[in-house]
Amino acid sequence: MRAFQPTRRGRPPKRGRGEAANDNEPDRGTAEARAQRAQMAQGARLEATAHPLDLLLAHALIDAGQHRAGMRYAGLYRRLVGRTDVSYQRLYEGLAGRMGRETGDGPENVEEGADRQQIFRAAQAALRAEGAVVAGIIERLAVFGAFPDWLLAKTAIAQRERALLARGLDALARGFRNA
Repeated sequence: MRAFQPTRRGRPPKRGRGEAANDNEPDRGTAEARAQRAQMAQGARLEATAHPLDLLLAHALIDAGQHRAGMRYAGLYRRLVGRTDVSYQRLYEGLAGRMGRETGDGPENVEEGADRQQIFRAAQAALRAEGAVVAGIIERLAVFGAFPDWLLAKTAIAQRERALLARGLDALARGFRNA
């Protein structure tokens, strides 16, 4: 009798034409995460739980124009202000000696970058004109992708927050049209 059970070491077993066993299987998350997404979707497609604006659009709480304005604002925010998630990619690139190289995601020319900046500033000014509370709701929800507790609740507070969200998304849409 052995004191320790031997373990399998090395690469995972290969299937088919040389690909690893789990390369073609998307990560669906843990059972708890799947249950939480299904509970949030409440009958909508599970893909709608990828972003709070997608979920609101799937439940017809915002229209397509508001969704588009929120996603455009989030994209411009990420592009011009900075990253909204934590990543160690820059650290790893620095360790690999690739610091300061062009990543390919910058504007093609100065005029294009200035145009984006002007459009973003116009939309941001329209949003800030609605007030700090509205701007905070939009930035937490659209830019940072935070799922608030009131997102699909049926309380009076939730309805007030959704009304503020719709007001902010409408202001963004106006800001993008006027830019």
